[in-house]
Amino acid sequence: MEDKITDDLKHTQSIKEGTINDASTAEALTLCRDADGIETSPELDKALRWKLDLRLMPLLCFTYALQSIDKNTISYAAVFGLREDLNLKGDEFSWTGGIFYLGYLIWEFPTSMFLQRFPINYFMSGTVIGWGAVLMAHGAVNSFTTLIVVRVLLGALEAAINPGTMLLFSMYYTRKEQPLRMGIWIGSAGMGYIIAGIASFGIGHVKSALPSWRVLFIIWGSITVAWGVILLFLLPGAPMRAKFLTADEKARVVARVRGNGTGIENKHFKMAQFWEAMLDLKTWLLFLFALTSNSPNGGLSAFQGLIIKGAGFSTLDTTLYQMPSGAVQLVACVLACWGASVIKNSRIPIMLLGLVPFLAGVLGLHFVPHSDAYARLACLWMSFTYTATWTLSMSVSMANTAGHTKKITTNALLLIGYCLGNFVGPFFFKSNQAPQYELGVGMMFTCIAIQVASLVALLDAPSSPGQWRCRLAGSWSILALGAALQQHDFDVFAAPVCSRNDVATNRHWWGFPEALLCQECYVDWVSHTLLDDVVHEQGGIEGVAC
Repeated sequence: MEDKITDDLKHTQSIKEGTINDASTAEALTLCRDADGIETSPELDKALRWKLDLRLMPLLCFTYALQSIDKNTISYAAVFGLREDLNLKGDEFSWTGGIFYLGYLIWEFPTSMFLQRFPINYFMSGTVIGWGAVLMAHGAVNSFTTLIVVRVLLGALEAAINPGTMLLFSMYYTRKEQPLRMGIWIGSAGMGYIIAGIASFGIGHVKSALPSWRVLFIIWGSITVAWGVILLFLLPGAPMRAKFLTADEKARVVARVRGNGTGIENKHFKMAQFWEAMLDLKTWLLFLFALTSNSPNGGLSAFQGLIIKGAGFSTLDTTLYQMPSGAVQLVACVLACWGASVIKNSRIPIMLLGLVPFLAGVLGLHFVPHSDAYARLACLWMSFTYTATWTLSMSVSMANTAGHTKKITTNALLLIGYCLGNFVGPFFFKSNQAPQYELGVGMMFTCIAIQVASLVALLDAPSSPGQWRCRLAGSWSILALGAALQQHDFDVFAAPVCSRNDVATNRHWWGFPEALLCQECYVDWVSHTLLDDVVHEQGGIEGVAC
């Protein structure tokens, strides 16, 4: 039967594009149909979730920790004398921190397209190997210009990890399960700070012909290349092709995530979903939040070491005193996302709550005198709780975006905000304002105010033009119907009416322009009653009397 579906679907004509789908869709369709009758129980679900966690989480978390270490090695290198050796002046060090995200930004949309076109696991593994090689090249730079070039390349190659990981989470985990795992994953960046601090302290004691900052880049680049090779063999792609799962487990994964209403995988870029994302108010509110939550991150990540050293601490002590900020990130992310996973509809309230310690830390950096070094250090550590709010914003995006192309587009816009914020952030920390950095502190105050406003707006923001219309019509049942049908991501959506004669005229008004079947026909189609008619009618799916 599976072969029959595959062969027929390859030749089925759609209304708009000529072919409704390909073998990739057939795989998903087969699994979705198998999932309807799959045996399930809390015990089986728990065992599967544990199996997924054991395979996915260590790989994704260590990859993200390495990404955090690699992009922030520039901060440790500055403490070990990079600025002096390369004769960096004025804002040139700010450029080395910000330009990384320019490369990230430029390559973000192409990366999102590649993630949709190519196997996600192989593409992500290849980029890890690539950026490891580029990081090693950091150890050979001899001028500001060559440093800028390798920083741009590093940013471009690291651009695949965030959207790739978010896609994997949405493919394997239910909406309820995603926040906690997102928190652990993002929190692993904090673990990266801890590992990097210990390693940098050790490297600082090594006597070498090369300066310590060059040794840092070479060692971490070598580790990253080796890890990328490991990912080639261990990181799974879409559930349909996950070798570590049995056939029943693959179907059960699909059955679990089907309720998300966010799709599994589709290699075709759908222009209708792209424009839906671009016209979605929620998308732009999340973009604004991403921009303002990451501007402080860009500045603090690049200048944390210099802020600490400027408070009067030694070079080696500075490497160790960056570790607690990583611990704060880890604890804040895990706690925030754990709360979001156990308290229904709590993501945005928890994000607002998470801004409180961030604000307290920034207030401390502004008002605590420079002479009280340890108090200022504690305020700096406290300010790193902002990471938890950014983590939950990605979870909000994943849990409320349906359709594979729309997810890709929304994730890309979110990460553009992430890049722009991190790009501009370092330029607010002026070298001539050290160690107080008044302009940088003022920027963080402004960003907190904008974040609060965008989160309050998100609490009542409709998710799409269709939802605007449904809200005006008071017809929320249509939304539930749309969410239930978009889970397949097959270009087959139910129209919001059951009258077959009205589908063609009403589907555009209700925000479902791609609807091909009415609800009644769709239910029949899924239950196999009309399947043979659908694939054999001369008009394809349009041949059903809708």
